[in-house]
Amino acid sequence: MNSVKCCDPAAPIDGGQIIAGREGRKAGFWIRLAAWIADLVCLFLVTSMLTFAALTTIYLGGQLGGEVNEYVIALAGYASAAIVLLSGVVYFTLFTGSCGQTPGKMLYRLKVVRVDDQEMTYGIAVLRSFGWMLSLLLFGFGFLMIPCTRHKRALHDMLAGTFVIHLPRASS
Repeated sequence: MNSVKCCDPAAPIDGGQIIAGREGRKAGFWIRLAAWIADLVCLFLVTSMLTFAALTTIYLGGQLGGEVNEYVIALAGYASAAIVLLSGVVYFTLFTGSCGQTPGKMLYRLKVVRVDDQEMTYGIAVLRSFGWMLSLLLFGFGFLMIPCTRHKRALHDMLAGTFVIHLPRASS
């Protein structure tokens, strides 16, 4: 279990009732941005490989069928778009849902935790991923909420009932 406590589950989303235990120092905007950039590098590599594999398969399929026509090209475009759009949701959902950390968050010793001190679930992670897209669609306003809220929560954190904490260093 996390050491993040919530004194009053009925407290307002960004109310003062959220209390973090010894590992609950909230992660701010800049370190979260650095972790996100690291995740984008990982995601770019994975997405590039998947897109290359899909386009190669579609192209070779078109060649085996006799020609590469506008239908094959359209299919390649749709497949590429689907891979790019879905890979981010899948990436962030799988990592966050399984352990509360993406590779970028692992690198910077950050973790997504729930305000109700329950274990992270894939359902919460999906909600957070779609909330993340909403934060982005609002011209980044959802992310700019991080330095402006008491518990350094973005819009997607508020929607999913989560926040991001610094993990303590292992003592030797």
